[in-house]
Amino acid sequence: MRLLPDEPTIEEIDVFFNAKSVAIYGASATPNSVGQAILQNFIKPQYTGKVYAVNPKYTQVLGVPCFPSLQDIPDDIDLVVVAVPARIAPRVFEDIAQKGTKAAIVISGGFSETGSRGAELEDQIVRIGREHDIRIIGPNCVGVIDTHSHIDTFFLPEYRCGRPRASNVANISLVSQSGAFAAAISDWTSELGLGISKIISLGNKCDVDDDDLLRYLAQDDSTQVICFYTEGYDPGKGRSFFDTAKRVTPHKPVLVVKSGRGQRAKEAASSHTGSLAGSDRVVDAAYRQAGVIRADNFEQMFDMAKALAMQPPAKGNRVLMVTNGGGLGVMTTDALEALGLGIPHPSQDLQENLRKRLPAYCAVGNPIDVVGDTDASRYDIVFDEALKSDEYDIVVVGMLLQTPTLGMDVTNVIANHQRQSAIPFVVVAMGGAFTTKAGEIMELMGVPTYATGEKAALAAKALARYGEIKYGAEFRKSMRSDKP
Repeated sequence: MRLLPDEPTIEEIDVFFNAKSVAIYGASATPNSVGQAILQNFIKPQYTGKVYAVNPKYTQVLGVPCFPSLQDIPDDIDLVVVAVPARIAPRVFEDIAQKGTKAAIVISGGFSETGSRGAELEDQIVRIGREHDIRIIGPNCVGVIDTHSHIDTFFLPEYRCGRPRASNVANISLVSQSGAFAAAISDWTSELGLGISKIISLGNKCDVDDDDLLRYLAQDDSTQVICFYTEGYDPGKGRSFFDTAKRVTPHKPVLVVKSGRGQRAKEAASSHTGSLAGSDRVVDAAYRQAGVIRADNFEQMFDMAKALAMQPPAKGNRVLMVTNGGGLGVMTTDALEALGLGIPHPSQDLQENLRKRLPAYCAVGNPIDVVGDTDASRYDIVFDEALKSDEYDIVVVGMLLQTPTLGMDVTNVIANHQRQSAIPFVVVAMGGAFTTKAGEIMELMGVPTYATGEKAALAAKALARYGEIKYGAEFRKSMRSDKP
């Protein structure tokens, strides 16, 4: 997928995710050390490229040949992972330059985030990198995870920090300024079962930055939604990011969590990664103008990203709520209305068609309540009539599976109507193990499923907001609601 003109940065960035040969500079035989943990990631069978260790202390580490320098390695090296003290990093970069390698991930801290001396060291490696066309991720980061190529520079053991998996349905990529957050998201999403393509920790962003990754991920076919966590933008670079975002967002959703809203948080951001947080109001306005969807926290961001990765954007904000539980319908409708979505009453024609086919005790307003004794056929009737009417742009389905009459076949009914109509569906299913299994089945069919009405409403709002970004003046907007 080509969303932006070809630029050198695209090929330069690709090597970080598809390197066929990797050298771990600072590989170590010391148990639980950073150098050993990174090397362990690359000797797993999932990574099929060549891996080398670099450390003058050893001839081999974990069975991997170890060399005093890159010059002693007989093969070309695509990517160098640097895990050495900051003070010797400039010497390492001279070695990288002499080898002709064009990509380096600097895991080590002790650079600009620590003060003037660290900033001098960072400036030195940046200067060497620019002189020799070496692209740099970091320093002060955990690097990258790619769930397709299995490049993994996170130095955290898997029993402490789970690794996410790719999905056959849809995948999300995350760019994080914070290494700790990147690791936490890796661990969290590994348990959620959410499809992840890439996680990138940028750290101090001395070279490769948000804009570079946005350009790259915009053209990455394995990424359906791009997510960012940032603490701020360096002077001169924020404008470039927003200019790029304006071109990307009509084609691919971009979500962001930005911290540093308050003064104390801005100060913490500066000491953490050397970042300039800037005015939050100015940044917030820039996000809106660029079509970037801002979330308040990670949970919100991934709830929205899941829906945007799995479903098409809505062509309007008119929501139909269909449920077999009145309380769930009312709570979800409250949440939808609070988010500014339209909840229009069915037209007279649609109500009459529904009454002809549903039992008389079913409520045919909005929400439509097919009541607790329903089976999948009533959902089928409602979807059939409502979708034919063209009165709604998003369908939110309440699916309470504790009632014995509603079976797993309802998942097929929901998924089939969504595919045939191309209208986005969101499911809310509250319950235990049986309900969880149904939700997993729904998501394998490409329909995002949530445990609460509030989460489902947020997902619906994201689908509407992105539809507004994508379709512009063609987006149908209705604020009419019949809820008293």
